[in-house]
Amino acid sequence: MTDFTMVIPTYWGGSGDQLIKNEKIVFDHPTPLDKKGTLPSLLDSLDILSEIAKVKIAVITVPNEPGISKAVSDKVEEIIAPYQSRYDIVSLDIFILEKIEKELRKNGVSLEALDLINLENYAAVRNMCSLAGILNGTQCTVFIDDDEVFIDPNFLVKIIEDLEHPVQGETIDALAGYYLQPDTYYLDEKKVPAWRLPYWNNTKAMNQALDRFIGTTPRLKPVPFVFGGNMILTLSTLMKVPFDPRITRGEDIDFLLNLRVNGITFFLDRELSVKHLPPVTKRPAWKGVREDAMRFMYERKKVIDHLELSLEDLKPYPGIFLGPDLVERIIKTNELLMDEYESGGDDDGVTECRANIAMAENDPFKNVDTREWLKKLTAWWREVTSCAKNMGIPG
Repeated sequence: MTDFTMVIPTYWGGSGDQLIKNEKIVFDHPTPLDKKGTLPSLLDSLDILSEIAKVKIAVITVPNEPGISKAVSDKVEEIIAPYQSRYDIVSLDIFILEKIEKELRKNGVSLEALDLINLENYAAVRNMCSLAGILNGTQCTVFIDDDEVFIDPNFLVKIIEDLEHPVQGETIDALAGYYLQPDTYYLDEKKVPAWRLPYWNNTKAMNQALDRFIGTTPRLKPVPFVFGGNMILTLSTLMKVPFDPRITRGEDIDFLLNLRVNGITFFLDRELSVKHLPPVTKRPAWKGVREDAMRFMYERKKVIDHLELSLEDLKPYPGIFLGPDLVERIIKTNELLMDEYESGGDDDGVTECRANIAMAENDPFKNVDTREWLKKLTAWWREVTSCAKNMGIPG
């Protein structure tokens, strides 16, 4: 019998034009405080799941700037209150994390290790998702995002079938599902702008990968990508391997690399899906390109530093963006985007594209020893997790 913690990070910002204006931490689509957002739809969809009685639910409550932390916590508590009579559901916010940190410090956890307890970027949030499962001591933790809904009554049953079962000589300790967007796993290639097509058509590369791993048998297979909002990890895996807070986005695939360094393979179940219904993102194109460039440059450095990581094994996606031509791809993509900004008279966009090119040419990660960093990070994480196991989520 498998017991679960389901972790649901939910991201929030100020009301109205304050949603993005005051943000200190960049998340894709935080919900404004004057809206209910997508979380209620996800919680409503829990009704269809068999085995839901075995699940402890932790909603990881994340503000995009410190000044609204109390308001965000109150808002999420208000949203989850009607569900608490039906499910074992709690909110894990910054104030509860402070209690946990205090308890861990009292039990001798070092300050360096305690620095990992925060909600300052996507990787840090995922670590707090892991921490929730570890605090509960459940056999596995299911990572779900708040802009999804369940459509498969047997979602949890399939996890029970898969986890810790031997496949190709390995035991499944890390399981990946996928998104329906909303009715197919394919991404819409018609929406790819012209400036992305020659060197940065990540949509096409992702579709090629999705077709290879979801569109073909067998049901379970090793996979080079993972969706952070549909992945399942055993307690032993959570205890061993952290998400890397040096990467501010793309933390899911970066975590897959960290697992491989530790000899753990992600397996994809081509029958394990959720429906993905993300709100529209309104950030400028140059910022998305910069964030993508930085994540792939960092992951590329990991591939270079770690002999355990094979570029060929990571193709077609993300491998296409981790090769020796990565900097060239970044520069040429920004030059094409800059042409569009120039033709539209957007001087700020031109300036930011030039900054992207300079960043790629200078390579902020060239002197980072990712092998040594991961050793330190993993040691700190294991210090936290060995003390936190079964401690429970405080009220």
